[in-house]
Amino acid sequence: MKISVKGRIQYIDIKVAGYPAGTLNKTAKFEFSYHSDANHPISVTMPLSTRYYKKGALFPIFEMNIPEGYVRYRITERLRKHIKVDDMLFLSMQGATGIGCLGYETQGIEHEEVSGEKLSEILAWQGQDDLFEELLNKYLLRSTLSGVQPKVMVPEQQTELGKGAFVFPSLIIKTSDETYPELAINEYICMRLASACQIRTPEFWLSDNHQMFIMRRFDLTPEGNCIGMEDMAVLQGKSTDNKYQGSYESIGKAINLYSSFPKVDLEILFKMVVLSCLVGNGDGHLKNFAMLYSDPDEMRLSPLYDVVNTQIYMPNDTLALNLAKSKDFPDRRRMIVLSQSLGIKNGEAILDQMHEVVREELDKLSDYTELMTRDIRAAILSNLHLTTTRTAIKTRPARKHTKYN
Repeated sequence: MKISVKGRIQYIDIKVAGYPAGTLNKTAKFEFSYHSDANHPISVTMPLSTRYYKKGALFPIFEMNIPEGYVRYRITERLRKHIKVDDMLFLSMQGATGIGCLGYETQGIEHEEVSGEKLSEILAWQGQDDLFEELLNKYLLRSTLSGVQPKVMVPEQQTELGKGAFVFPSLIIKTSDETYPELAINEYICMRLASACQIRTPEFWLSDNHQMFIMRRFDLTPEGNCIGMEDMAVLQGKSTDNKYQGSYESIGKAINLYSSFPKVDLEILFKMVVLSCLVGNGDGHLKNFAMLYSDPDEMRLSPLYDVVNTQIYMPNDTLALNLAKSKDFPDRRRMIVLSQSLGIKNGEAILDQMHEVVREELDKLSDYTELMTRDIRAAILSNLHLTTTRTAIKTRPARKHTKYN
């Protein structure tokens, strides 16, 4: 990437699936204006019926892919000597390769073609050097991904493409850090459990050295065309800072509002939340659930992503969002209350079936659970017991007969 911008970026031309849509300006506030001939909204929350939007903070649809934590720090350290590092720069860096269908064109920002990497070589890497660090340094300025975990977006080499063809970044690679060691194995185990429960997931792999979790982007068609994606923070009009403010019931309401098949998607949501509770995932926040669409009138719940057991790092961890008015990991009663609030009639049957599947699959994953120094198996089994065990119904003892009855 070549950056020849001096000072602060103030204007960005926004495209939707390659079509010009409008202009984002940053002055005292953020302003977005649709072009008079725009035919595609940038978000279902910002319809074409309103041509001009103004906000003190960045609009949620643009904030969706702004990096947090590790990646944000690395980009800032590399660029801050040369340019003002802010949200407008992070948007400009995405170009046409960000998650979803929005593209960003900025004068002075040039995106160069790359050859890409072979998935097979990434998976089989056994060299002494840190491959993740090498890939991060190479593709850092193309990796404006949300989330705090160390991750990088890498273009996959396509042998069928001709010389000079643009290679779209399609692989997301994650690794561990000192705060969350063995996170790659952790996520691989949790995603295997999700897949066993027939919950749709992206394609994913664990590197042979167990240091990297790799998944293929699910917002791209096999031909490389984009699919619109908006996470639940966007759909609820909330900023990234408020991603932990809400409930799983509120996600259900968003699905009812936007999904083309709400009954089906609500059951899928219930299964996702059950899985998250069973594996001890305390980070299932609003940005980790999303809707996909090729047409705004045909939206569906996305595959499951970003699921790990957080309790092995923080034993007293809670859920990211409220579930039946509490963030404590739920017992069976609260799971049933959730299913009822989502309008699911067979919630108990789903819960029991997933309990059996997770327990059986966990046994099959012993080679991976035993690789971890932290006992992820025990943590998951504890949650299985908490979430699915039927507790005895407490009854008041019968009153004795007295002359006063």
